[in-house]
Amino acid sequence: MFARSDLSQLIATAPDRGISIYMPTHIRGEETRQDPIRLRNLVAEARDRLTGAGVDKFDAGALVAPATALIENYGFWQHQDQGLALFLGDGQAHRYRVPIPFAEQVFVGPGFYVKPLLPLLAADGAFHLLTITADKVRLFDASRFSLTEDLDADLPRDISEWLGESDYENPVQASPVARPNTGSVDISNAQVYGDSPAEWRKGRLVEFVGKVAAAFDRHAAGHPIPVVVAADPEIAGHFKKQTSLGSWLVGSILLNPEAIDARQLHEAAYNLVRPRFESDCHEAVERLSALLGTNDRRAITTIDDIVRAAYRGQINTLLLTDSAPLWGRYDEETGSVETHSTRADADTDLFESAAVQTLEQGGTVHILDRGHMADVLDGHTSDASTSECTALLRY
Repeated sequence: MFARSDLSQLIATAPDRGISIYMPTHIRGEETRQDPIRLRNLVAEARDRLTGAGVDKFDAGALVAPATALIENYGFWQHQDQGLALFLGDGQAHRYRVPIPFAEQVFVGPGFYVKPLLPLLAADGAFHLLTITADKVRLFDASRFSLTEDLDADLPRDISEWLGESDYENPVQASPVARPNTGSVDISNAQVYGDSPAEWRKGRLVEFVGKVAAAFDRHAAGHPIPVVVAADPEIAGHFKKQTSLGSWLVGSILLNPEAIDARQLHEAAYNLVRPRFESDCHEAVERLSALLGTNDRRAITTIDDIVRAAYRGQINTLLLTDSAPLWGRYDEETGSVETHSTRADADTDLFESAAVQTLEQGGTVHILDRGHMADVLDGHTSDASTSECTALLRY
């Protein structure tokens, strides 16, 4: 799963000459044999672009070497998803297998080109799925596209691991006070000190779920996103009482999560968060439309204003289409924005820059189809090159 932390890493890397390669991949079937050939062709294209830009052939070969090494790596191609993204530059290589198919693309220039990955980070692109049983706790990074288990999260994994292997001890039996014990004790008539087996198990379960809730709250604190819990009704109820997630806890799948397969679990979880995602997008569109209708300065449509606001951390919500790149430059010192009809040296995709800066500074991005965007911007922009996005400012 490509996450915001990965985006931050790619942006921070920012090589002077970065290579970004996107291609579709296949999980099974005859088409898997074509994937290495696709990569070979894309690597050759990247090498040609490098030498065309004046890079020595030896240096160009060294830059694309990590991708070249994958071409004949049989095991690598046996474990793919629907898309592959490779980023090469300054001696570093990053690769991501993702659940969305990419068109074949090669970008060579300053930094890395990440726009094709933005649907994974859009507001309807990410949520957590937490599954809890007494025997197993699992956390998944999820989206409308996929479900990937997070094996590194610091969570208690089962009741014995966290609370220890504590056996139930039989309660102490005694005769009622002031009554002599003249024979064997009938448990039904004796006083019992201590919890019953059922109460003991419930107490341990409540304590365990509390530990899970506290650990997950810490895990989610830095980057809150919607959460779905899959557990039986008793465990789900205890978790809801003890977590501090509030409205981020969207809902619960009330069954044993180990009793259904991953596909069913993913579908059930996404069905719970989907109304939340659609509602958030609808509310953003409605608010922007209302502000545009009153010429409120918090709603902006020109790419110059949007880019400047994004870099200054002013954007609360950005609406963007999956459009072709808009090449240009932004000068942070002067605040000037240039747009170019074709890509020049040191150009970046200004749509991508606006989205990346919005996400990096805690804003929200929604990706709309062009028809929907046209409805939002109807009558509020006359420049075709700036009709692909609009933004709502924080102030």
